[in-house]
Amino acid sequence: MLRASMIPIAPSAVACSPRLIVFCCVAAAVTVCGLNAVAQPPAPAPDTVGKSGADGLPPLAPLSPELQKVLGKAQQLNPDATVFLDKAGGRVLVRSEIACRDCILEMICVPERVKEHETILRMRARAYVVHAGLIALGLEAGTPAVWEDRFVPPKGSEISIYANWIDANGKHQRKDIRTWVRNNIHRYFSRPLPTPPPGLKIPYRELRYDNFNREAIWFGPMSEEDRADLLGKWDNKTYKDAINGFFEDSQSRQMEAKFVFVGSQFYKDPDTGEQVYLAEGGHVLCVSNFADALIDIVEESSSADGALTYEAWAERIPPVDTPVILELIPVRKAPTAGGQPEATPE
Repeated sequence: MLRASMIPIAPSAVACSPRLIVFCCVAAAVTVCGLNAVAQPPAPAPDTVGKSGADGLPPLAPLSPELQKVLGKAQQLNPDATVFLDKAGGRVLVRSEIACRDCILEMICVPERVKEHETILRMRARAYVVHAGLIALGLEAGTPAVWEDRFVPPKGSEISIYANWIDANGKHQRKDIRTWVRNNIHRYFSRPLPTPPPGLKIPYRELRYDNFNREAIWFGPMSEEDRADLLGKWDNKTYKDAINGFFEDSQSRQMEAKFVFVGSQFYKDPDTGEQVYLAEGGHVLCVSNFADALIDIVEESSSADGALTYEAWAERIPPVDTPVILELIPVRKAPTAGGQPEATPE
């Protein structure tokens, strides 16, 4: 985790507001990474990473020439050469790898060895370095999702995110990261039903009946064959509505929610007084709402076990360990003829 004691902040800054502390962290990160005017030693080539460190992590595999071209002349921001700033192109680039192809998701990308069972991608980088890159592009951190009398979505600068990888045929692919995420279809669905279908022995296929709550229950995606078979079991409107509802609810739908730069939070250890940047705990690029998210989605998305909204779309995702370059691109607003801002197309 990023601690205030690890970066050159004046003692008086520790008691300052979280936003000022974030600024100090960003300034320290930018200085360390060679973006100031002070001469720095040459950075390693982006296709290699140094020897395994104290954590025992092996070197990352070399990047293909095609992925090196994606990085171009972007400025390296961390020693592992996994986060880059392309100031001219208006992008932050993050080198990552596929961690899981068939997970129920809370995040899309996390730091390596942190919650890898709940994410598609892992990165060998600190969350604060990504934060620093976004600040360097001129973005300001927003506010997290809150739950009071009603849900208030997170606010912040909108970010488009693209994944770059090399497919099995050696071809460079670039896709909106949302194409890798779909609604969670591997879960239970329920619909009110006063009585079970007469004469049908339940459980039948994936159909169950809850006598206490008087509802029909279905698990997982329902096929056309399942629906046709079940509709023929009982000529009852409520029952047929339930079956048709299960079919509609359980079909794959690509994620459409927008990403925003929230900026996470700092926690002050009451015993030591140290400031800890909370996104280092895993909530870097989220598809469930978290108060300490670095990047979140602008919709209500549960983080409760058993009620998660999204899952990885395995059929669209390359094999585990495949290198992936993420592009984080701020969505700029251009003025229209009427003077109102309009999103600039990517």
